[in-house]
Amino acid sequence: MKNSNKHVPSSINDQLTYSNSTLGNFFIHSLQEMHYAETTIATDFNLIKDQIVSPKLDEILKTHFAIHLKHKERLAKIFQLRAESGKIKDCKTFNALIAESKNHLSFFSNDIANWEIALILVSQKLTYYKIASYGALAHLAIKLKYYKEATLLAVSVQEEEEFIANNLNGIIDAFMSSHIEGYKN
Repeated sequence: MKNSNKHVPSSINDQLTYSNSTLGNFFIHSLQEMHYAETTIATDFNLIKDQIVSPKLDEILKTHFAIHLKHKERLAKIFQLRAESGKIKDCKTFNALIAESKNHLSFFSNDIANWEIALILVSQKLTYYKIASYGALAHLAIKLKYYKEATLLAVSVQEEEEFIANNLNGIIDAFMSSHIEGYKN
């Protein structure tokens, strides 16, 4: 009986070790997906930034791009803390969001006012995706006792939430109001 009692905790410990190892791999995989998302955002923003006509929207999205660069730096730091390479892992979910975003923007390619409204809405979608992803990664980091990593990820969540509250929500209201007023006159 004593041998079986000693074996059960060892088996449970083996399962916990395996479970944490698997979660650790999932954590790195998810970080690589976020690295892909951030890289894709940078590439696509550089393709469209010169098409933005509104000075206020241009300023807001350039501010967001600066925040985005901080996120990339934090991801690099997390990879360094975990002694992992910062390689990029393709993310089908993000690819679908980007494809749909490009579709929305192409729909208004000859209507700059609506194109800019679509750009704001696309920016909101991508920002909420990042909030959800970074938030989930922060919780996973806490579970894995990667406290420094969790803190870095939580800062990225906070920056995105503040950006939405302080910038995107206000500008969409302003754009929609002025656009609707334009149709009334």
